[in-house]
Amino acid sequence: MPTLVVGPNWVGDMIMAHGLIAFLKSKRPDDPIHMLAPSWSLDVARRMPEIDQLIELPFDHGELRLKERWSFAKRLKFSRYHRAFILPNSLKSALIPAMAGIPRRIGWRGEYRYKLLTDFRILRESRFPRMIDRYMALGFPANLALSANQLPEAPPYPRLAVDEASQALLVSRYGLDASRLVALCPGAEFGPAKQWPLEQFGSLTIRLIDAGYQVVLLGSPNDAGDAEALLDQVPASKSGEVVNLAGDTTIPDAIDVIGLAKVVVTHDSGLMHVAAATGRPLVALFGPSSPDHTPPLSKKAITLTHPVPCHPCFQRECPLQHQACLSELSVGQVFEALSRQIKRIR
Repeated sequence: MPTLVVGPNWVGDMIMAHGLIAFLKSKRPDDPIHMLAPSWSLDVARRMPEIDQLIELPFDHGELRLKERWSFAKRLKFSRYHRAFILPNSLKSALIPAMAGIPRRIGWRGEYRYKLLTDFRILRESRFPRMIDRYMALGFPANLALSANQLPEAPPYPRLAVDEASQALLVSRYGLDASRLVALCPGAEFGPAKQWPLEQFGSLTIRLIDAGYQVVLLGSPNDAGDAEALLDQVPASKSGEVVNLAGDTTIPDAIDVIGLAKVVVTHDSGLMHVAAATGRPLVALFGPSSPDHTPPLSKKAITLTHPVPCHPCFQRECPLQHQACLSELSVGQVFEALSRQIKRIR
């Protein structure tokens, strides 16, 4: 009988969910896994071969629309799911599995949804600091998953498949040179406190070009302005070595471009998790967030931050207005870490 997974809304969280999905498939390889999620995070789930069917959630973030949810849930009844894992902690995410009458509904307690879950867990964040472990714990009985270090099995590192045919098209379309490509992801959707200053990103870009690398800029449409500001710092004589794709690629395209790169430099973001899950060498810049909570899950990752007493604060804007955890991180430090990563794959 199939299993329904109600997936997270965000790219990075969806990648963290792959540990649970791979575990579930390894234990019951003949049981189909269906993923229910918004379209933008389904684009990530498409690259997880363990998922047998993708179901787009037809509601915008924040919409309740109870009548429409009820109609949608009635259609899901025909799949005869025997269990559902509800990964978001919201009330709305638990409504459809309950309305569909799925007999086992497993998730962490949140937003007064006690009666919507048949197996609800009380999260003690200190016992499960990493998101991937929180998801993985739901795959075990509650009495066997009391803390991350007591899980019967550790979650496997997330893995995303790349599409080689798509990569070949992207190389041709944008003139990418995979033999010397470095991907930079300068945006920070969480907030400005999470962003390494664009002036330093610009200096890093020039230094990479001078060292013989081609640079590709990646990000969402919300990052397009930052990418343009970075590009403005690059002299015209060198700008031909920068390919600006921020806001111009789909999520699957971004996965495939990252899969071509020699190394990726990014903040703590969805693209950081993409780089880790595609096995690319990675330099991850951490500002107000903590690698203890959402680390890049890869043996090829280096995390950098400038040590300050207030780190991590988890604020969208720096309360002290100096952002020293990132602004004091020098271009030289990042370039040195990047160079070490490139040398690893030679």
